[in-house]
Amino acid sequence: MVSVSTLALALLAAVQAVESASAGCGKAPPSSGTKSMTVNGRQRQYILQLPNNYDSNKAHRVVIGYHWRDGSMNDVASGGFYGLRSLAGDSTIFVAPNGLNAGWANNGGEDITFTDQIVALLKNDLCVDEGQFFATGWSYGGAMSHSVACSRPSVFKAVSVIAGAQLSGCSGGTTPVAYLGIHGSADNVLPINLGRQLRDKWLQTNGCTSKNAPEPSAGQQSHMKTTYSCSRAPVTWIAHGGGHVPDPTGNNGVKFAPGETSISAPTASAGTQPSDPSTCSPKWTQCGGRDWTGSACCQSGITCRASNEWYSQCV
Repeated sequence: MVSVSTLALALLAAVQAVESASAGCGKAPPSSGTKSMTVNGRQRQYILQLPNNYDSNKAHRVVIGYHWRDGSMNDVASGGFYGLRSLAGDSTIFVAPNGLNAGWANNGGEDITFTDQIVALLKNDLCVDEGQFFATGWSYGGAMSHSVACSRPSVFKAVSVIAGAQLSGCSGGTTPVAYLGIHGSADNVLPINLGRQLRDKWLQTNGCTSKNAPEPSAGQQSHMKTTYSCSRAPVTWIAHGGGHVPDPTGNNGVKFAPGETSISAPTASAGTQPSDPSTCSPKWTQCGGRDWTGSACCQSGITCRASNEWYSQCV
């Protein structure tokens, strides 16, 4: 079993940023639980979940998990934030916002404003790493994760979109953000072509080279992962044979989404991946990790995988 203390969340490390501790470092933290705030004259709620051993002098990464249509913040929190909390150890602060009318229509950008206020509060009240904010969600929550990547690329360094579509808007969308898309070929609610549209938008924004992305047949219990070669920020696409579900089953009957979100997304620094592939690292050599200053890409046919927060290797 992989020790959670050695796991870096990320997608959650898909962009290697210099740690930037927030103004909340050193302060007495608020308690975990349900919180309220006023946004554009409306009361909004979210659940804040601190690590069990929260350290006010350590800059933590932040994951915001958006719920699905007719779901709620309570569903996300009780489900372990899409299975990520059990992998995070004491490294991560989790937040589950509650949508209006059980969704994320984001009318007039109101849900982006809600997210902005949550981010500002976290930075002021808690010790967070301002360079490691991430978002994820399923269905409508995936759409909202895509929306914050478009609108707030200076805040969110990577997103994981599970069975999402263009439902919550995409204001901006011209700045690279690391992107992981997961979608089922048997999805009869938001068909897989809608997920491909989001993927293709980020392939263009992130400066990625087109390639064939194989997908399982509908109903097939397997998943296929495609990692693109990108010059600005990484894009990964995982297609599975299932339907519209937040926890798809893939090869050998394994629930793969949390593990792929946490440790399998490629590690690369936005804007630093060299255009000359001859400068990329060969197999079994280091390609990333905190404070790593060498090459952030691997030679053709090899993927940079995170072993822990400090070391990623070409495999």
